[in-house]
Parts: sequence; structure tokens; C-alpha cells
Amino acid sequence: MLRNESTYKLALDKTTYRAIKMQTGTSIDVEKFIDDCVNEYRDSGRGNGLFTSKDGMFWSESFLRRMQKYENLKDKRRQAANARWGKETEKEKDTKKCKCIKGLCKNNANAKQKKYKSNAKLKKLYAKRCKLNQIKLNEIKLNKMKSIYPSDHKPVEIEETKMDEMEEMEFERIIRNCELHVLDPSLNLEITEILREMYLNSKTRKKTLELNSKKIMYALKQFAIANTKSRIQKPKAYFKKCIITATEQTELSTQYDVDTIYRIENEVGYE
Repeated sequence: MLRNESTYKLALDKTTYRAIKMQTGTSIDVEKFIDDCVNEYRDSGRGNGLFTSKDGMFWSESFLRRMQKYENLKDKRRQAANARWGKETEKEKDTKKCKCIKGLCKNNANAKQKKYKSNAKLKKLYAKRCKLNQIKLNEIKLNKMKSIYPSDHKPVEIEETKMDEMEEMEFERIIRNCELHVLDPSLNLEITEILREMYLNSKTRKKTLELNSKKIMYALKQFAIANTKSRIQKPKAYFKKCIITATEQTELSTQYDVDTIYRIENEVGYE
């Protein structure tokens, strides 16, 4: 309830008590419980209770600190987005300026034409070499993929590490961005658990924050291609590497669909 308030604070009144009682279905005295959280259950080091109250409002100091970090993160992302769009605006201005300078535009056009001719030669050069791989790619249907593990795989129980409220919200955002619901339910569950491990690992957390549906599909396609060539001995570890690779292929994985990405890579001969 605190999270849903713009100030992350609630009024210390009977309306709030009734709302808490209805939402939790509790039979305890909510007013006394909150009063105890404010006045009785105190942190000996800081002197604060589980809740702090003032001017008819109550809140959680630790929750405010976490949400401040969250708000700062949103501000940084907003600033980065504005900077990115600002750069694109400058490019548009440069394009208009270029149209006014006929000689410069003509030179740019000639340069692009040479570049396209060079790419065309590369495409012809690697066409035969990549034909077999292209056939295999066309046979891979990600919507029919049910698991990254072989059929004889035996699940291993992993002790779940709990996340705090802030981490849970951030991880749920990542899962929503990845749109795993479009996959087979068992594959959805496997990838969710793998992403959870990567998110809880300080070395890979930053990478998981960059994930979206296109990058997950990019990683799945990489994994599927490797799996057609030979049996992957450590599927989970290999799939994590595929995910990290997908985050590093920012331009390709966000501007094109997966089939286009692999068609381009095969045409120019990337391994």
C-alpha cells in the first residue's frame, strides 16, 4: 500500500486501518499493531521504529531509501533516453543540412554505393558456404521449443535466495520485458529460474537489467543452432553465455528480428 502512494506514506487514521484489515483479512487490532511498529519495535542503533510517524502520516524509512534508489535509477534512464533522442535530432539536422550541400550529398551517395557493392560481393562469396546453415536455421522453430535440457535431464533442487521488495519489483520488470509467456510453459519456467540466478549474481546482474524479448529470442536462437550441431554438455551454463552474448549484440538484437539477424550474419560469413 505504501508503494502505491506518490509520497510512499499513508495516513495514520481509521480509514487506513480499515483498508489494511480488509486487504489482509486479519483479525488483529491493526491500529495497535501499527502503533507498536512506530513506538515499541525500535532499532537500538538509529532509534527508529519499523515505521516512523509525523503530522498524521506514517512510513518506513528503509522503504523510502530503497524507493529513492529506484527513483534515481528511473531518472538516469530518462536522462539517457533524452540524450539518445537528442542525438537523433542532431542527426536529422545534419541530414537536412546535407541536402542543401549538393556536392557533399553526391560524395556520400557514391561512398554508400561502393559500400553496397562491396557487401554484395561478400554475400556472393559466402552464399554457398552458408547454404547448409541457412537450411538448418529455417528448420528451427522456437515456438515449438519446450526445454533447453535433453530429455534425460534430471532437475536439481536449488536453494532459493530471497530478494527484498525492491529487487522483486526490478526482477518482475525484467520478466515482463522478456515476454516469456509466449514460450512453452516449461521453457518459460526454466528461463525464469536462469534469469533469477543471473540477477542474484553480482557479476551478471547488470546484463540481466538490459534484457528484453528480442534479446532473449536472439539467445534462444543461438542456443538452438549450437544444439543442432552437437549435444551441449552444460545447457544452463551455455544458455547463460548466449544471454550475455545477446546483451552485447545491442544494435542487431534491438533493430532487427531474429531471423534477419542470422540471415545477415550468415551472408557476410560470421561464425
